[in-house]
Amino acid sequence: MDYLKALAALGIWPAIYPLGAFVLACGGEPAHRLRLHPLLALGAGSAVATLLLMALAWVGALRPVWIGAAAWLLLALWCWRERVWTRRRDAVAALRALLRRQGFAAFAAAAIIAVAGFFYAMYPKESLLGERDEGTYAQHALHLLRGGDSRIGLRALGIAEEPSLRAIAAGKAPELPGIYPTGERWTFQFSAATPAWMAMLAAPLGPQGIFRFNALLGALNCIAFYALLRRLLPARGRPWAVPALAVFALQPAQVWVSRNTLSEPLCAWFLAVGLFAASVAVGRRSRRLGLIAGGLIGVGCFVRIDAIVFALAAAGAALAAAALGRNARATAVLGETAIGCFAVSALAMGYYLACVQPYLLGLTDVVVAAAVATAACAFLAHAAATAPSLRLRAAMANRLAWPAAVAVAALFVYALWIRPQVQPYALIESKLVPQLNGQRDYRETSLLSVAAYLSWPIVLAAGVGAALAAQALFARHLSPSRAWIWVFLLIPTVVYLWRPMVSPDHIWASRRWLPVAFPAGIALAAYAAARLGRGLSRDNLPAQAAVVALALGANLLWQQRDTLRLREDAGLVAQVGAMAAQLPRDRPVYVVGSGPLTSALLAGFGVPAVQPPPPDWVDAGRFCPARGDCWIVLPKGDPIPGAALETHFPLHRLRRVTAYQPLAHGTYEDAGEWRVVRLAR
Repeated sequence: MDYLKALAALGIWPAIYPLGAFVLACGGEPAHRLRLHPLLALGAGSAVATLLLMALAWVGALRPVWIGAAAWLLLALWCWRERVWTRRRDAVAALRALLRRQGFAAFAAAAIIAVAGFFYAMYPKESLLGERDEGTYAQHALHLLRGGDSRIGLRALGIAEEPSLRAIAAGKAPELPGIYPTGERWTFQFSAATPAWMAMLAAPLGPQGIFRFNALLGALNCIAFYALLRRLLPARGRPWAVPALAVFALQPAQVWVSRNTLSEPLCAWFLAVGLFAASVAVGRRSRRLGLIAGGLIGVGCFVRIDAIVFALAAAGAALAAAALGRNARATAVLGETAIGCFAVSALAMGYYLACVQPYLLGLTDVVVAAAVATAACAFLAHAAATAPSLRLRAAMANRLAWPAAVAVAALFVYALWIRPQVQPYALIESKLVPQLNGQRDYRETSLLSVAAYLSWPIVLAAGVGAALAAQALFARHLSPSRAWIWVFLLIPTVVYLWRPMVSPDHIWASRRWLPVAFPAGIALAAYAAARLGRGLSRDNLPAQAAVVALALGANLLWQQRDTLRLREDAGLVAQVGAMAAQLPRDRPVYVVGSGPLTSALLAGFGVPAVQPPPPDWVDAGRFCPARGDCWIVLPKGDPIPGAALETHFPLHRLRRVTAYQPLAHGTYEDAGEWRVVRLAR
């Protein structure tokens, strides 16, 4: 029976394609053309499925078996309607044509993705404790897998009246990490998008599926990045997409996040497929497809609240297109893309307001600033589109082409070599993590840190590529879609390099540059190679690009040799699960001295765990009930008088070293021992 349930739960994954095909068909894409755009279908299908899973999680109805069974039915109906078995030859012919066009590059890209996927999937990090965001995502996924609800029902656990929890709600005791005290149904800190998908993969694969979802997504992101970059590069320079893919897939931050339980990979997925869809929409002059493309980009805001900057990027790109007076039909399509992004981003803010309100309130200043800037750019873009006098004339734009390139190069030199020396250094100011306030946030060294991850040759080439892209933009040597995408990528890249808004220790700090800054830098480096390498022999270029890819990939793997085969926190789920199995479910369990362990037991395993206020930790009589047994979880120490039961549970963790200057190298063991004590009263 368990095998049948697992098989049923798997149905959501193959059903993503027909769901996306339906969305694209609504956008005017004929069904017989969809096989030529599997990436678009997967992107659109995953976006719709994400929103449906989030809605089900919010109403407490995320049931993987039933969802998967419905998905199998959808897949069967779509296959019957489209007569897919009659199109096998067409699909094979399309694949052969693709391989003939790309030749060696396709096989090289497949090999890179296979190697990267191996390192992603085989060495996951078992993030469970809520010390940082990844533990919260994993706990949320375990909670969804167990009960299907995105909120924690204290009444159902029998601890709604606990004085310790009331003290947390009243602000008299520290909150549990990653959980907001919102009435009798506590709320997880972040969006349910990533945890919902993790739970769907864990349903057939077990809890380990939670820690391998991002490995699957990491491989898909490699495919999306490669496909998008080939559309961005000039036709003659497309072989440079192979070394760019090697850097994207194998750079240390990408390897780390694809093993982790963070939300950046899902956000990056929607951004990449959305930009790819926008490029296709301009090529087909399809305004409906442009609207869908903008919606795909906007879904990233449902995944991560800071993706509100994508709406600003869309408005800024629309302003650039209107000011430069590009092709009217292409500009109209890209305008629809911006509108789609605005609309879905606004809906995402409504989701946070309704479902994760404390998180939104903690980031109000960032969200309001982004919204105001987006509205201003959108207004100026509309004004430039309707008033020809506000547009930049072609002759003036040509005269500004090389000055713009020089300005971009000067900004790059400032960010890389001058800004890190400018004092006073900026300090952290955070409402969400106030304990870090007053520390240096190292924003001045952002570009130096990016260079440490991508390598200096890539970052220097990216600076050259940015200058050349600015020149080509003003000289109108770029197609409308390429110009729009380059400007779009530039805006969030500059924002996140200027102010990362993340804890500055590495490798953690690298997550802020993962969705946009790293891919944009790599793409600009590839563009520089394509522009500067136009004199190379076209016949020898694929082989030369392959050699560069091999050298860059080998260097990146060597940089992370001490963590490449690291299974961080291996066995942590089993260790905490063994402790949870010994704890009762019909009475409160008091956890002393560890908020992360409390939240892991409560949210991850459904234990009615409570953390007493710190002043009460020294005396169990302050929090234990007057009658009945009292269960306590506490660190190893002196024996407790009157203990009727005392069991010891070791928690051994293998962790990576962190540092404020990347790259951080080395690992260390974090070993502790916890006791489960039952006091008979």
